[in-house]
Amino acid sequence: MRKLKLIFNTIFFLLLFVGNTQNLFSNNTLSEFEFQVSSDDKRIEAIKKILQQGNTKEALESLYILLKEATIKKDNSVIFQANLLLADIYRDNGDYKKSTAYLENALKSAKDDINEIQIIYFKKGGNFQNEGEIDSALVNYEKAIFIGDKLENNHDFKAKSHANLSGIYYLKANYPKAIEHSKIAIEHQRIIGNKEIEAGILNNLGGIYYMTGDYKEALATFKKALSLVGFGQDELQKKTRSTSYINLAYAYSGLKDFEKAFEFQDKYFSLNDSLNQELKYKEIAEIESKFKVESKAKEAEIERVKRKEAEYLIYSLTFAILILLTGIYVLYKVIKLRKKNYNLNIQQEKLVHQSKLEKIKGDSQLKILAATLDGRLEERKKIASVLHDNISAMLSAANLHLYACKKQLQGTVPAEIEKSQSIINEASEQIRDLSHNLISAVLLKFGIGVAVQDLCEKSSNSNLVIACEYKNITRFEQNFEIKIFNIINELVNNILKHSKSTNGLIKIEQIEGNLQIVVSDNGIGFDLDKITMQDGIGISQVEARINVLNGLIKITSTNEGTRIFISVPIVY
Repeated sequence: MRKLKLIFNTIFFLLLFVGNTQNLFSNNTLSEFEFQVSSDDKRIEAIKKILQQGNTKEALESLYILLKEATIKKDNSVIFQANLLLADIYRDNGDYKKSTAYLENALKSAKDDINEIQIIYFKKGGNFQNEGEIDSALVNYEKAIFIGDKLENNHDFKAKSHANLSGIYYLKANYPKAIEHSKIAIEHQRIIGNKEIEAGILNNLGGIYYMTGDYKEALATFKKALSLVGFGQDELQKKTRSTSYINLAYAYSGLKDFEKAFEFQDKYFSLNDSLNQELKYKEIAEIESKFKVESKAKEAEIERVKRKEAEYLIYSLTFAILILLTGIYVLYKVIKLRKKNYNLNIQQEKLVHQSKLEKIKGDSQLKILAATLDGRLEERKKIASVLHDNISAMLSAANLHLYACKKQLQGTVPAEIEKSQSIINEASEQIRDLSHNLISAVLLKFGIGVAVQDLCEKSSNSNLVIACEYKNITRFEQNFEIKIFNIINELVNNILKHSKSTNGLIKIEQIEGNLQIVVSDNGIGFDLDKITMQDGIGISQVEARINVLNGLIKITSTNEGTRIFISVPIVY
């Protein structure tokens, strides 16, 4: 175990070293903290549009001509803007020396405009930093801050300048100065109200604390960063949350809390996989949007033959898709009918055994009931597997064939193709949602603790807040986790449907080989003697399931709320 901890610490140190020297101060890069000077000159704006279209060569040629004309006319405003734009172009293409030279030219024509001067020094600092000339970068950033301090309400520039200066001090291993400037940057960002960037700077600050060995302060700072972005779903919030997860893992590793470290490491990898997938889709979309095909003249007979072949393929694929969708619809009806018949059988069985269950509760009846519920669980798993692994793959293949057909067509694409692709995409989304509803993906991947926390977050709303606390929870045998999750899910549904409460709490703890669960709310309660079966497994079948698991359940309910205590032996 000691050797495992040593390896773990070594891996985290290497990751932290690479990540913090390159990514921790990612806000040093000019692409993120770019400052632009607005221009009234239509020629400058026209050149910017040419750049946006990706034609750098044409933009440079136009800029050189414009700069020459402005120099002859001594038009300082245009000279300044042209030099600044040239500096940006060379910087974006990696030629930092030329970029700095044009910034010097822009500085000569800036005169006494404080705003323009501070931007030039800021950009020069970035160029020197990219070239590895840290001392020169430090001097220029300090000049930018000194000049920027003369402007009121200049919080955005000050925040970014102090953040970059903090990164320079970090590279020089002057950690007290790096911490000082990070805190100043955070204060300015707090005034602006940009929580995502403030969280990014907090992550940087936490990394500096980590490098100084102050793991507790690093942990507290990373937690502040995570609390700022919360569970927001836009791209910047996800990226900041991902950084906070891995940084928290580093901090917990430094504090020797390896269980927490692994927990946040798993969260980081899960979220990072999702971000990488989204990035992949965006890159594909960008490539497709920029992809242009120049039409070429071809002989009429060849075009007619290709179109006939494409149309024949389209009709064939459309027919095949219709058959596939018909099969999916039949499968859906069969599943729905099975579910209906299953519910009818369960209801009939309840009517037959309801009176006996309270009196006898023998081992044979409980085993039969458990086998029935286990069969339902296995059926859900099989259906989810078929939907996800087979039908989704077939739909994706059909969609790719349609896309290939569209590529072969010259001119207008038949509307049937677009409609077919739309139907396939909608069917794929419905199948994915159905698969996830049958078996919780969070439960299978992260275990009962994270799954219950996710359930509480999704079940909470403006009228009801359900909190979750879990302690000493590891991974257990999969079917055991699914059974426990289904029991908790049913009890949460009862709170939502019947309790009329405003607060709920679920506690889960592993104690001496037993899993103890407490579900409580502040609702209106219920009469245990008059309670009836509800949709799902119901209170009585919850009791039966727990008995089969050799556990115990105790229910206390008054008009001030309900408390359910459950304890079952853990199956590993």
